[in-house]
Amino acid sequence: MSLLIALLAVIFAGRLILRKYNPQAVLLLTGLALLFIAQLFGMMDITTLVKKTTGVSAFDAFEFIRDTLSVRLGGLGLQIMLIGGFAVYMSAIGASQVLVRLTSSPLQKLNSPYLLLGLALILGAFLSLFISSATGLGLLLMATLYPLLTRLGCSRAAVAAVIASTCAVEFGPGSGNSVLAAKTAGIEVVDYFVRDQLPIVVPVVLFIAVLHVAVQRFFDKRQQEDASQQINVSVNGSDDQTAPLWYMFLPMLPLVLMLLCSSLAFSSLRITLDTAVLISVFISLVCEYLRYRKAREVMAGLQRVFDSMGNVFATVVTLIISGEVFSAGLKATGAVDALLNISGEFGLSAASIILLMTLITFLISALMGSGNAAFFSFAPMVPDISKHIGSDVAVMMLPIQLSAGIGRTLSPIAGVIIAIAGIAGVSPVEIVKRTAIPMLGGWLLMLVLTFMRAGHLGNILPWLAGMILLMAMGGIALRKRQSHSSIAG
Repeated sequence: MSLLIALLAVIFAGRLILRKYNPQAVLLLTGLALLFIAQLFGMMDITTLVKKTTGVSAFDAFEFIRDTLSVRLGGLGLQIMLIGGFAVYMSAIGASQVLVRLTSSPLQKLNSPYLLLGLALILGAFLSLFISSATGLGLLLMATLYPLLTRLGCSRAAVAAVIASTCAVEFGPGSGNSVLAAKTAGIEVVDYFVRDQLPIVVPVVLFIAVLHVAVQRFFDKRQQEDASQQINVSVNGSDDQTAPLWYMFLPMLPLVLMLLCSSLAFSSLRITLDTAVLISVFISLVCEYLRYRKAREVMAGLQRVFDSMGNVFATVVTLIISGEVFSAGLKATGAVDALLNISGEFGLSAASIILLMTLITFLISALMGSGNAAFFSFAPMVPDISKHIGSDVAVMMLPIQLSAGIGRTLSPIAGVIIAIAGIAGVSPVEIVKRTAIPMLGGWLLMLVLTFMRAGHLGNILPWLAGMILLMAMGGIALRKRQSHSSIAG
């Protein structure tokens, strides 16, 4: 019964979200409904979820939301809001633009266009550590790398596909999903970044880059597009294009401070992510004053950080809280325990359940153009499942977290895809066609590496083989359909 209720709730919520209902409202109200159902049928006493009961079980559901708001706003929510505010401020003062311009300039010395595509993806992945907005980084790269790569002979669609993929693998302390994953796993985000993400992300990014080189060359030869076509690229939202060269170090400050004040460097020093961002904002304000000598304007610029923090709260933090309520509702019905029990009866490992959650996150991200709703809903369940199989929580969290960004890059309605397609003058569907193989290949490699590292690869090999077979059959069917369409045309 609990599994049936949970399945109906997931289908109901997913259907509404896909029909463009507000995801925060859908997850929050569905989670509340599940909590009420759990209380009504005696599946769980809601009073056990709250710090202090109100005396009425129905009111305790709302008290749980209040407790979640209180905890998240003072910890995870504050960190994500500060990251978002800092990122916008770096763009406003021109520091992000300088970083992109200087790091991409060495690529101009190479004359191999498709090798440049691969290097551009690696560069973009590196820059995503400091520019957390996928759309923002994509627009900056369209203003700097796009003209260079198209001039060297790559097609517009090829360059757009590579640039759209630069933030597909979300990692680093600047990623909101990474911060949530680390908090849920109960570790510091810098430890999650160095210990868990880097060993998986580095080979995955390199593999995606290689696949992009091969795929874009194949598509360009097949379409025989005139790669010399160019359009004027304009980037909105950049307030300053003339910042001094040394400003390139400002976006790196939070990451550098966290790496220095950790066991990797000075173990006696410890600062949190939000403290590192606040210090970086202060240093940036001092730099702006030394640059302009206008205290009033510099202080007014700080308002950009606060405004952006409010926007991040309204869009991201509320979604995290709604996802937690939804997840708590699923747990309250006993769905997680029932799923683990059934998996044991049918010989399924709990690692297979993690793989299923990873697949669902990947598919929902591809359908919605955003993986936050799925990831924020499933993330709180991972600790219980990881404890059941005796695996590290962070290692099991990683494939779900990375699937959100990779799946988003396969969606023609994702914000970054639409923005880049509009600038390049190509169809979003054309970009997704070119990102499909690199993203699917990188996703499968990520799964293999993650479960191999956790020691559960043998449990999921049959599932992986089945997924690869289905993908191959789907690709063959799509190719035959395109061939028939061409003949008919």
